Amino acid sequence: MISVLEERAVDFESTARIATEAFGSKDVVFSASRMKWLYERGFGAGAAVLAAFDDDKKIGQIVLLHQKVHLDGNPVSATQLIDLFILQPYRSPALVRRLYQEVERLCEANHIRIILGLPNPISAPLNARFMKLRPFHLLPVRVGFSLRRPQSPRVRFSASIKSMTRDEAIERLSTFATPADENGPYWDAETLFERMNDPTYDYAVHATADLLLVSSSREKRGINLVLLCGFFARPGTAATSGEVNALIRAACRLWKHRVFAYAGINKSLPRLPGFAIPSRYRQPILLQLRDTASTAMPRFDHFQLIDSDFV
Repeated sequence: MISVLEERAVDFESTARIATEAFGSKDVVFSASRMKWLYERGFGAGAAVLAAFDDDKKIGQIVLLHQKVHLDGNPVSATQLIDLFILQPYRSPALVRRLYQEVERLCEANHIRIILGLPNPISAPLNARFMKLRPFHLLPVRVGFSLRRPQSPRVRFSASIKSMTRDEAIERLSTFATPADENGPYWDAETLFERMNDPTYDYAVHATADLLLVSSSREKRGINLVLLCGFFARPGTAATSGEVNALIRAACRLWKHRVFAYAGINKSLPRLPGFAIPSRYRQPILLQLRDTASTAMPRFDHFQLIDSDFV
């Protein structure tokens, strides 16, 4: 008998195996340790796992990854839909519908206002059909090249997050907590530190007096690059092009790569880093959104890769 329910005690080893099998690609391998970290601590607000079972056998799921979001100076309840999968023999429109019906029910029960999605081409129309998520932003992938120059004296620190104690890291990050009057995902020092404790990737932080960059080393299609995960301006300040460039060079210097990539929006930056890859070569990242309290779309001042489960 097929049932759909909220899974309170997730077997992450089993879930990772099922997810990997369901995606059916040699390039997609789910990590149990990353799933556990992401669902429990990654965004600082926990998650709800809605799972499909055939008797006691798990056959699929969708996850509501809860986030802290501010709109017009006030915190609002928000969640991001991630990790939708169903094992091939069980895929049917009826089961997909049941999973999304449970998502809707849970959002209503918990008074969730903002529902986000960064879907793949398969889940995008499902989010739109069953959850009424609409296109909110297209985020082009932007790339650039950094010359190796001596580190700018304006860079106050540039270091791997793992090289710091928790207290040291939180002290350094506290200056760059998201202003409460900015619309978009909200990060304080503790949640941002926890966000960088992904067990499968390493992160680094680089800062001037007024701007922080979170970066990570990645490999895409045989190219080693620095992922610019997110910029955070000190409240009440506006970043300059010189600061942005100094931090990008610091990140490339630390990771020993020359190519960098960025995707997102951020009103604190004078311009976005790098150059957008034409859509015929790399489709922009689709950000979907539904505001359950309004038919109008809200305005976000920032949304970056650090705000998604991609990085």
